[in-house]
Amino acid sequence: MIFLTIITFGLIWIFWNKQTQHQKNTFYQVSKIPFKIENLKEFLGSVTNILSVETKPSRVIIQVKDITKVNLIAIRDLKAVSGIFAKSDSLSIILGEFSQAVAKELNNDLTAK
Repeated sequence: MIFLTIITFGLIWIFWNKQTQHQKNTFYQVSKIPFKIENLKEFLGSVTNILSVETKPSRVIIQVKDITKVNLIAIRDLKAVSGIFAKSDSLSIILGEFSQAVAKELNNDLTAK
């Protein structure tokens, strides 16, 4: 009787452990941006300064024509921005779960331009 109880709880523990490990690999994305996308476009030096937009699970990489037109401090102070990395021709903005939504909005404006 005790042996069957130990086996039962052992199997339940293994099942719960596998279930919690599976949830750790999930990426969550939010479609509502917590700041005005027009502000980000303005801080990037307008849509004409953007060459391309690439998205990663937690960041957006933006290729720009002229990095001097980009207001890095204003972008850093936006609500959802966790960090920012600037190179000579590109900008990487860490947005977490908002990265897909921001990239989609910027790509929509690039195709409309």
